[in-house]
Amino acid sequence: MMRLISLAILLAFLAFMLSPRLRAWLRARAPMLLLVSVAVLGIALAATGRLNWIFAAIGAALPAIWRVASLLRFLPWIRRLLGGASAAGASTTRSGASDNTPAGRKEGPMTRAEAADMLGVPVDAERDEIVAAHRRLIQKLHPDRGGTDYLAARLNEARDRLLEGPES
Repeated sequence: MMRLISLAILLAFLAFMLSPRLRAWLRARAPMLLLVSVAVLGIALAATGRLNWIFAAIGAALPAIWRVASLLRFLPWIRRLLGGASAAGASTTRSGASDNTPAGRKEGPMTRAEAADMLGVPVDAERDEIVAAHRRLIQKLHPDRGGTDYLAARLNEARDRLLEGPES
C-alpha cells in the first residue's frame, strides 16, 4: 500500500514538473486540495484509531504557541535594536540625524490650535470638556493599553497647553 502511495506521489510530482497547464490548475486549487487532504488524513487516522497523537501534539504545542505570540509585542523594539528605526517611520532632520518626531511635526511648543485639534475640542473649550476629551483619548492611547509613549506625552502636552489659558 505504501509503495502505491509513493508511486502516485512520484507520478503527480513528475506531471506537475512537466505540464504548465497542470501547474496552473494546481496553483488555482492548492488551498482547497490542502484542506481536502487534511480532512482525508484526519478521517483515515480516526478510522484507524490513531487520531489521539494529533490531539496530544496540538496540546503540547499550545503553550509554546502562546509564549511565541506573547513575544510578538517586542518586535518593534527588536527592529529598533537591529537598526530598522529609519524604516519604522522615524524621520530625519536636515543634518541627517534621526529623531522621533513625525514628518509633519514642527519643533517647539505646541500651539493652542494644535492642542485643540489633537484633543478634538474647540480652542475656547471649557475645562471640563478638555479634561473629558483628554481622559477619553488617554484611556485608548496610554502605553499600558497598547499606545505609545509619544502619543501619551503629546496628549498630556495638549491638555496642559489648553488648561493654562489663552494668555500664554
